[in-house]
Amino acid sequence: MRLARQLIFPAVLDRLGAAPDPGAMVLDIGCGTGALALELAESRGWAVQGVDPSAHMLDIARADRPHPRVDYRLFDGRRLDWLPDGSVDAAVCCLVYCTDPDDRRLAALTAEIHRVLRPGAPYVVADLNPGAVGEQFSTLRYGDPGASYAEGAPVPTVLRQLDGGSVTTVCYFRPESAYGALLTGAGFPAPTTETPPAETGTAPYMVLGTVRRP
Repeated sequence: MRLARQLIFPAVLDRLGAAPDPGAMVLDIGCGTGALALELAESRGWAVQGVDPSAHMLDIARADRPHPRVDYRLFDGRRLDWLPDGSVDAAVCCLVYCTDPDDRRLAALTAEIHRVLRPGAPYVVADLNPGAVGEQFSTLRYGDPGASYAEGAPVPTVLRQLDGGSVTTVCYFRPESAYGALLTGAGFPAPTTETPPAETGTAPYMVLGTVRRP
């Protein structure tokens, strides 16, 4: 989470911007413990609906990051059926696509996001950069040095901790084109992509931005 707060969240916040008017709602997909949801409400003025498939994560979010403009809700990772068509003003999704091996589930989720967004509403996706596999960074290494991965393959991902230790988790490789295919397959226009230079003190992330078609 420290990695996301320091390196990925600022890029997402810059791409999304401030709430266009009081009461404008952003959907935070995969909100986890609520760090980005709280930032969206406090510093950017959004009303936030944070959704996550983990009841444990949401319990932490409600206890540690409550806010009058943030509503945390459990969902199944696919359906947003409590939200009417065209009822959401923006959506963000951080480090979700790279952690889910199921393309069909992601396609269903992306289509649901498209459905609930109003015409012209932005959708910002932040994920690990598939072009920086195997490079060692101060906070993370995504994949083994010199390795190449097929689409959908598990990628060992080493996260460095504040105490100097490390934790290895698994993400799933998708080329940038796969993200574009998921978005356009759901009805979004082709995304614009930002891939900041991968330097020693940063993490290999990318940010994709698109909008719901009018």
